[in-house]
Order: sequence, then C-alpha cells, then structure tokens
Amino acid sequence: MRVNIEEKSYDGKRKILKNIKLDIPKHQTTLIIGTSGAGKSTLIKCLIRQTKFKGTIIDEGYDHKAMLEKIAYISQHPTLNKNETVEESIYWTARLNFLRQSKANLLEKTKKCINDAGLNYVCKQPVKALSGGQMQRVAIAKELIRDKEILIADEIDTGLDCGVARSLCNMLNHIAHKEKKTVIVISHNLINIELYDNVVVLVKDSNKTGRIAYHGSPYQMKTFFQVHDYVDILMKLNSEDEGGENLADFYIDQYERSI
Repeated sequence: MRVNIEEKSYDGKRKILKNIKLDIPKHQTTLIIGTSGAGKSTLIKCLIRQTKFKGTIIDEGYDHKAMLEKIAYISQHPTLNKNETVEESIYWTARLNFLRQSKANLLEKTKKCINDAGLNYVCKQPVKALSGGQMQRVAIAKELIRDKEILIADEIDTGLDCGVARSLCNMLNHIAHKEKKTVIVISHNLINIELYDNVVVLVKDSNKTGRIAYHGSPYQMKTFFQVHDYVDILMKLNSEDEGGENLADFYIDQYERSI
C-alpha cells in the first residue's frame, strides 16, 4: 500500500497531517505510534476513507473502490453480539459474507479462523463471558473470515495487561506472515515494539501538524533516536510543556533527509 497524504485539514486552515509518505509492505506488520495529538486517528480515517484529504492511497492493480473492499478495520471497542457463542459469532459473519457457499464449507472456514485466532478453548462460550483480550480476538477473527487482505487494528491493546497485549501481537504476526495479510496496528504501547516488522513514528511539528519522524525497522530506532530504551523516544519528541525535549522538528528533518 502506497500512502501519500500531501495534507489533511478539517477547517481549511490548520493542517492536521502533512507530507505523510509511506510504503507499507505486504504481508508484514506495521506499527504506527506517536505523540499525543499527532494525528494517528486522522491517519486511520484517511486509510479507511472516512475523511477527505489531499493526496492518494493506492495499491498496485486496484482502483479506489477495490482498494476499500480489501480493508478490514477493527476498532478499540468492537461491536459484538454478546449473547452469541464465539463459534456462532464467527460463523454468522461468514454466512452473511458468503451466501452461496455450503454450510459445511462455512463451518470449515469457521473452524480454521477460530484456530488461527487462538479461540479453540472458548469457542463454545458466550461472547459476554470473555475477557477484553478474548473479545478482541473474536473481533479480529470476524474480520479474518471475511477474507480481507489488509487488516487495520486501532489501539486494540488499550487496557490489556502486558501478557495479553503481547499475545495479541504474536497473533497478528501469525496473520501477517502465515495467512499473507498486511497488518497495520495503531498503538500507544511501546513494550512489544520489537515484535513488529516496521514502525512509523508520527509527531507534531512546531506548527502542531502531524508529520513522520521515523519509518523503518524497530531494531534501527534506538540508533536513529540515540536512546537506550524505546520509551525514551517519545520523551525526546514531546514538547517541553509535555515534559519532553522538544526535538520533533529535528527528527522530522533527519528522517526526510534520509529518504
């Protein structure tokens, strides 16, 4: 997926995003992190076409409409029928999306999807009995069974403990590498950053506009930002009134010089 958002503004005056140029690799995981107010949510709205912007988002061989049909979006608070069992929830999603397929085929798809999402041990339980992490797995499974090529997950690890969040990251890695899906994750959580193939760091410049300060491997980030710990990256990028070092403009310039 090639993203080129020249600029995005809601009021025609203050720019929310500017010069967002990304080549998101297929069948890999890409994490988007950033400082508060840097425009992560707006970037997601651009990716799923919930808002207009100046620029283009394309994928080779697909027109605008076909591109949208390839994308599955999972929100931080997914809408689920909590009275259904896990198996029923996933099966009926398949039934609604593949009306001409036989019940036997749909049940086979459901079984595979439950296995891929790590839900075998709770598949007969009602959704309302699940933990927050398990509900997120159901939401992911419901999108997987629709056979979308691009999966965008918006802060799905918020409020989860470190172990559950790490388990979700491992599952998304499996989906990307084994199931050949392109996975884009937006998160505030830096603990599992090394589990992703690529990382995008979005920051506010001196004009309060969202810009890219880094895009690349998580293993090169510490060198690029000259830190020993991933958490220190956002400390460098935050403004002084947020307790940071106010170096966002410096790293935006460093990044743009490197590409």
